Amino acid sequence: MSADRPSVAGVETAEAFASHRRATLADLASVFLYIGVAGFGGGMAIVAMIEDICVRRRRWMSPEEFAHGVAFGQFLGAFAVNTTTFVGYRMAGIAGAVTAVTAFLTPGVALVILLTALYARYSSVPAMQTALHGIGPVVVAVLVSAAYRMGRSSLESARRSSEAAQGGTDGFAGTYWILPAIVGVAAFALLFFWHVPVIVILTGVAVVGTIRHLAEKRRRVGAMDS
Repeated sequence: MSADRPSVAGVETAEAFASHRRATLADLASVFLYIGVAGFGGGMAIVAMIEDICVRRRRWMSPEEFAHGVAFGQFLGAFAVNTTTFVGYRMAGIAGAVTAVTAFLTPGVALVILLTALYARYSSVPAMQTALHGIGPVVVAVLVSAAYRMGRSSLESARRSSEAAQGGTDGFAGTYWILPAIVGVAAFALLFFWHVPVIVILTGVAVVGTIRHLAEKRRRVGAMDS
């Protein structure tokens, strides 16, 4: 197994992606123009499409880094646009962010105007209603696929952190997955059953992560002193 590929099949480290960061302003414009035209479903469906193209295909950033960008985007709302801004900025600074967002929004605005006019005129047509109902399952499939890939990436990140905390031993032998699993289940329950705002959940998770990091750091320092 090569040094830049971790133990989980299909998941690669940030180092393995670093050599593929060659996005120019033209690249960003073409990619996000395409996403703006071809993307549908809004929200996480668009984020899933960005992840598929920018992470899996073009390998501009690691799954872990992209997941961080999505998390940052959640804090301010409109996170599909925020994720676009994050990717553009990471690739080419402020100019990249402006280019990516402009390319992403321009076709969307034009299509919304056109589709709104068509919907107002033909929304009562049975064929139109059937087509709109058929989009739903596709959007769900896209969301599930993206959630699976990002979840696996999060577990891989937890495994690497566990290995580092254990001095390079196999993180899979420990319990690295327990806290991410608990956090994931708790976040789902809070969102689905109690409708807790996303910003509250993300803030709580950030606090938990900080406490865990400080506890691990203190434990390592104590082990070195003993």
